[in-house]
Parts: sequence; C-alpha cells; structure tokens
Amino acid sequence: MDTPPRSSRILAVVARLLQAFLRRYARGEAGAAAPFLVGARLLDLGAGEGYVAVALRDQAGLWVCSVDVGPFRKADGPYVVYDGARLPFCAGPFDTTLILLTLHHCARPEAVLDEALRVTRRRLIVMESVYRTGLERFWLELLDGRLNRYRHDGRMDAPLAFRRPEEWGRMFESRGLRVVETRWLGSWWERLVHHPLLFVLDKEWTSDFLGERHGSRRHLGTTGWRVKPQCAR
Repeated sequence: MDTPPRSSRILAVVARLLQAFLRRYARGEAGAAAPFLVGARLLDLGAGEGYVAVALRDQAGLWVCSVDVGPFRKADGPYVVYDGARLPFCAGPFDTTLILLTLHHCARPEAVLDEALRVTRRRLIVMESVYRTGLERFWLELLDGRLNRYRHDGRMDAPLAFRRPEEWGRMFESRGLRVVETRWLGSWWERLVHHPLLFVLDKEWTSDFLGERHGSRRHLGTTGWRVKPQCAR
C-alpha cells in the first residue's frame, strides 16, 4: 500500500485541526446569536459546514435550515445549495435569518442582503469582520485568505467586501432596517487581529410591533450613524 506524500499528510492534519476549530467557533457564534433569536424558523445563510445550525439545535432545540452556494455540509440537518443569486424559498418563511461572517465573501453583498430580507419576516442577525484602521484591514485580508484556503477543498471565495462598521450600518439603514443592538465579539486574543461585530436588525414593522409588545424600544446611539425609518422593500 502506497504511503501518501508528506505534504498531503500535513495538509490532512491541518484540515482536521481547522474543522475542530470551526466547530468550536460555531458554538461561540451560536451562543452570541441565541439571545436575539425570534420565532421558531431560522435560516443560516452562508452556513458553510453547517456547524452553527447544529450548535443552535443542541443549545436551544431550534429548527434551522442551512444554505450556501456549494455542497459544503459536514454536519447533519436541513441544507440547501443555491445559485448565490436567488434563494429557493417563497417570501417570508423564516422568522430570523443569520448571516454570520458571510457578506465580506460576496461579490454583491447588497444583493445577498436583499434576498435575506425577502425570505425573512422579522429579524436579521449579521456578524461581520470589520476594520477601523489600515493595519486591521491588512490582518483581515491576510488571515482570512490564508485560513479559508483550507476550507471546501479550496473553493472558498476570497474576501472581497471588508468594510468599516459605519459602512455596514449605512447599508442596513438604506434597507429600512432598525439596528436593535451591536456587540463586539471574540476573546481578547482574537481581537488582536480580528474584530467580529454583531448587528441585530429588525425589519421596520417588526421593530414597531416588538416595541409595543415589550413597552420599550432600544435605540443605538454609539455607532456613529442614525437609522431613519423607511418604507419596507
């Protein structure tokens, strides 16, 4: 029996270690998103291996459908492959849609966000790798590109759309979304080189409903932009 070349064995070890890291990181992502989930039907858009859905089912017993542009699944559960343009769902079947560390890999993140809005009734939870300085952007582009080359047999799209927090905020505002909460994530050592920021976003009519139901509304005043009411798309 032939022995695989040493380089192949090293790559296999790296791939296994990366998958273990991704499973652990997905549990952290699920834990960060869980307090903000609304409704019983969830979509994980840009799900990759599908580890976040597994973590949410384990932690909260939730039903989650994972979606991505390729057959990247390495975990059990509902998983749909789509063409990256139009999601194969009717309007509004999901209460909450997760878009976790996905938009910066999209050539047209606005179009992906619009599709998420079309299939979501109430809330979007977006996590993005953001930068505030040129050095932070340098580390993002370097580490994201090198890490993800080992995912999906090398088919992971290169990062294309890193943005500053206020740039994402203006995109969400332009869609009539209300920022319910933003939250910096990650351990202190991760944030030496990576700055994940969580955005909790309500469609405008949902914000009004939830505000009346709970007797209050949270307004974000520390992010540098102001969300203005707009007509639903």
